[in-house]
Formats: sequence, C-alpha cells, structure tokens
Amino acid sequence: MVTLLILISILSSCSSILIPRKQTVIFQTDNKDSKVFLRNELVGKGKSFTAKVEKDGAQQVIIRTPEHKDAYDVIVPVKRTVARPLLVLMSFGFFVYPGLVDMYIESTKFFPYSKNIPLKSGNLLEKRSNNQKYVKLEAIKLKIDDKNKDIRYIDDVDYTTHPNIIKDIEARELEFFSDERKREQKEAAKAAKRKKTAKEQLVSESDKNEVHYDDTKFSEMVFNTLKTTGYIDTVNKVFQDNNNTVYLEGVIKKSHLYEIETNFASFYKTKLNITWYILNSYGEKLDSQNFWSYSGNFPGLFLAKDKSYQMYADAVDFSYFTLLKSEQFQKYLAADSNYSINDKVLTLKKPTKVVKEIGDATAAAVSIKRSDKGHGSGFAITHDGYILTNYHVIAGDYAGRPDDIKVVLSDGEEIPVNVVRYNKARDLALLKVEKNFDVVFELKGEKSYKKLSEIYAVGTPKSLELGQSVSLGILSNERKVNSGSMLQVNMSINPGNSGGALFDKSGALHGVVTSKLVGFATEGVGFAIPSHLVPSYLNLKVD
Repeated sequence: MVTLLILISILSSCSSILIPRKQTVIFQTDNKDSKVFLRNELVGKGKSFTAKVEKDGAQQVIIRTPEHKDAYDVIVPVKRTVARPLLVLMSFGFFVYPGLVDMYIESTKFFPYSKNIPLKSGNLLEKRSNNQKYVKLEAIKLKIDDKNKDIRYIDDVDYTTHPNIIKDIEARELEFFSDERKREQKEAAKAAKRKKTAKEQLVSESDKNEVHYDDTKFSEMVFNTLKTTGYIDTVNKVFQDNNNTVYLEGVIKKSHLYEIETNFASFYKTKLNITWYILNSYGEKLDSQNFWSYSGNFPGLFLAKDKSYQMYADAVDFSYFTLLKSEQFQKYLAADSNYSINDKVLTLKKPTKVVKEIGDATAAAVSIKRSDKGHGSGFAITHDGYILTNYHVIAGDYAGRPDDIKVVLSDGEEIPVNVVRYNKARDLALLKVEKNFDVVFELKGEKSYKKLSEIYAVGTPKSLELGQSVSLGILSNERKVNSGSMLQVNMSINPGNSGGALFDKSGALHGVVTSKLVGFATEGVGFAIPSHLVPSYLNLKVD
C-alpha cells in the first residue's frame, strides 16, 4: 500500500510538472493603448504581449481602449495534449481516486498557441459636436409578441476561428431555420387532417406568449456611451433646450442566443432585433429604424452569475452605434437655432371685456380633454373663441398630427376645437372653438409684471373634475433660457395646470403656466412663459 501511495505521489508530481496549470499566450490588439483584462485583472497592454493564462475553459476577455467602447471577447481551448489518455489510464489502471484526474484535466487543454490571439477594440466613441443636438434615452423596452417564435436558442454552432464566428453562426442559423420549417410543414399537414374543437381554437387564440417590459437593464451601456460622448446635457439640468434634444426609445422585438462550441469548451453570443424610435421632447415619433446587432462573446460561467443582461446590453450598445452612423439619424441630430414659426401674422380682435378681478378668471378658463384620457388647461384671449395653451397639452403620437382634443367649459360642456397654429420650440399652441366668451384675458405685447408680486394661476389640476381651480403664489424671478425667458413662480402647480393663465389680482395676464420641478425635496418651483412674448412666438397681432 505504501508503495502504491508513493507511486501516486510521484505520478501526481510529474503531472503537475509536465502539464502546468498555466500557459503562455500571445495576445495581439489593434491599438497600442489597449489594455486587456482577463477575469477583470489586467494581463497586458499594447499591440502585442505575452501573458501566463490559467487553463480553465472559456474565459472572459475585456479590451479597454481610450476613446473606444469596451469590447467583450473570450479565449477558448482548441486542443488537448496526449497526456490526457495517460491520466485516464492512471485513474483506472492504478485505482487512483478520479479527483486526481479532475485536478489536471483542464491542464490538458490548450489555447491557440501557433499564432497570436487577435483582439479588436470596441467602437470609436466620437464626441458630440457643437452643431449637434443632445440625445436623451427614454427606455430600452422588450416587446416580444410570440416568445416561441421571436426568442431563439441556437446551439451546436461549430467554432473554427475568431474571424469566422459570424460565418459559423450564419451557417448554423440557416440549418436551424431550415429544419424548423420542415417540422412546421409536417405539423401543419397533420393539423389539417383534423378539425380543431371550439375549445382548442379558444386556447390557441388567447395564448399569445407575449413578453412585454416598459424598461430593462439593457439601457445601461447605451446611457454610459451617451454620457461619455457628450450627448447628454449635464449642464442645463433645469432648462434643457427641448428644441435641440432628440429622444430615443429602443424596442427589442426578437432575440437569438447562440452557443458556440469547440471540442473542449463553449461560449455565447446574442443577436437582437431592435427598432429605434426617434422622438421629440413631446414624445411624438419623428422616425424609426430597425437593426439586427450582435453582442461580443461571453463565457458560460459569466452567464451563470446572473450577469447575462450585460451580453444583451452590449448588443443594444452596438445597435446604437449603427443608428448613430446612419444618415437617417444624423439629419435629426443637426442643431436647430430657429425658434420661430413661418405662419403669417394673424390679427385677433381686441377684446372689449377683459378679466379685471380674480372672480372673472374662471369664466375665461377652460380645460382641454385629450383622447388618451389626459388633460390640460387653457384660456380664452378673444370673445370669438381663440384659446391659448401649451403645445405639450395637445401633442399627439406623431409629429405634425396633434391629438384629438376637446375643450371643456366651466359648465361642463364639451365642444370641438381646431388647432390654428403652434410653436413647438416655445411650447405654445393657439386653438379656436365656436363659442362666444363673455370675458377673456387680454394679451398684450409689453411686460407688466413685477418680481416678488402676488400672482394667481387658474387651471385644471390633477382631474377634469377640478376645472377652473385657482392657486396663489409669488412671482419669484425671470430666468433667461433658450433665446427667451421663463417666469419662475412659487405656487401650487400640478399635472393638468399646463396651459393655464398666470395673472395678478387686477386680472392682468402675465404668463402661460408650462411646467414645475419635481423630485426629492423639491416643492413649489414652477415656470410660465411670459405672456408679452406670446404674440412674437405665435406671430399674432391684437387690433
């Protein structure tokens, strides 16, 4: 027995000497400033270097290059030494505990060593230029209509070499979907031979297999990319220039997950089908583009640690770079310095009976009811039915197509309304209803307010049931913003107040309520468009 233990010890020691646990590997990058991390530890820098690598299956590699996005890759063993059969023979021939073989089994695997392992840097992080708009990421949504068809797991992808991975995937994908079509044809033929019962039809129609999420963790990398490249406005946190901000919403509609295999290890890669919706600051769709995009390469161990979302986030980030390079998106990024409209001057009749006291304000105030059950406020400025409000109160799903709205009067009557004109850059809209107003607010072209004066707002906060509500506050200051100005007010403003009149106790109109600050420890900070600027913003003349 002692002799056997000595023999085992000798053989074990020989194995550790003849079959080392680490292998010298040559890495080659495409940038002299690239840093390569293996299992989150720096192993080298530059265009070519060697490193001792633990022989332990597929391993995550991260290539970090200045001014580039992180690139994710793997190194995988591609062959074994002849020592493995010897170890197996030892295990059975000498009745050695199988764990001895397990200790060295990974050591018999080798990474490519006959040539360098090529690693590529990620996409170049091109900085936003001064003549480009900012970009705000709204959400990365998941909208899978049929998970049985739109989410695919495709295994058995034969691995040749890194440069041919995509070709390997495409070849396996072609085979996969060809086999699937054949199966579907056979199943359809069988189904055609029998008539479905009413119960079966009901189940078939109701089971949609939908997977919908309004937001996901997959937005993480795109957000960091936008921030790094300067497309996020980190300076104007209160008064962001809505005229020069593009909003993005990504919707993942299909997903393919590939398991790429060698004889000794496997790793993963995903391909996502994403539709990017380009929106303005009012949530109106301007355009859309659809792309398939691949992620980098990720080892199975990485996915097992509940970090698989990073693989999908990487594919989303690649998709964003594709979008950014497209001519279609670039035209929406062009900065716009035009805050005016092209409509001809519209002459309005000067009112004869205007708001003179607080009690008159409610008669001139209206609620604006949207088709999506939302609402806002507005107020009459002429006796024959011209009404002012914010553009965001009437904005629709698509640019150039305002929502289907109605005006609700103080007595609850709902009447149709026409949109006469609007200035999106200034968030203003002029409406017209077939209704005679006895008393209206007077729209003047000169400034008449004083800082720190007592002011009132009339509108419809929170619910249509609260129409013509009046709140009291202080006109705190006038703030210069976006080639114009805003009035800062300290008063109660709630969702639904937008578009309402801001006036003093004598009934003089001073502004159009437009927004408020929201967030932790923020109360009573609202804003209004100065009313004396409205005629120039909408090309109006009161005569």
